[in-house]
Amino acid sequence: MQIIPSLLFGISASLDALMIGIGYGIRGIRIRLWQNLVISGITLLGTCLSVGFGDWLASKLPPMISRYSGSIILMLLGIWYVVKWLTKKLSHTREAAQTIVAEAVLRLSLPEVLGLGVSLSLNNIGIGLSASIAGLTLFPAAAATLACSLLFLFAGNRLGRSRPLQVFGAAADPVSGILLILLAFLQVFLSG
Repeated sequence: MQIIPSLLFGISASLDALMIGIGYGIRGIRIRLWQNLVISGITLLGTCLSVGFGDWLASKLPPMISRYSGSIILMLLGIWYVVKWLTKKLSHTREAAQTIVAEAVLRLSLPEVLGLGVSLSLNNIGIGLSASIAGLTLFPAAAATLACSLLFLFAGNRLGRSRPLQVFGAAADPVSGILLILLAFLQVFLSG
């Protein structure tokens, strides 16, 4: 029964990739296939490390504590994403990812590709650690993250100039937060 939680995890963990793809697409910068593969591969590595460490940590804790503590952390992360978005909406500031994208040069260099991969990977560490403590297993979570990252970077980059994706990209934080909260509830009820 790991398919739905893994898919929710992959979507939530990869929504930043969608925003970055949209940002580069809006500026007319094409993310090439090899760049997408490198960025998604680095993100996959970070996710595997965090989920693997979470699995190890969960094995050291009593099952009920690990399941509930991981779910509580996921829920708190989800709430944080929603609150962060609301705070930005109320103060009318731009998304940090859009600011970074706006400062980028017209071509992605290898250091920029590696930097994007590392930043997306670092973003997934807390989510991967808490999701694995809550009971999410490595292979489905990693597969979902890789697939969503590849798809979201590609789709965001290709369709970055369309208005619907610009709106969805601006709503990535609350959507990600809601998905994390849903994942936390699923992990509690499916594992219990």
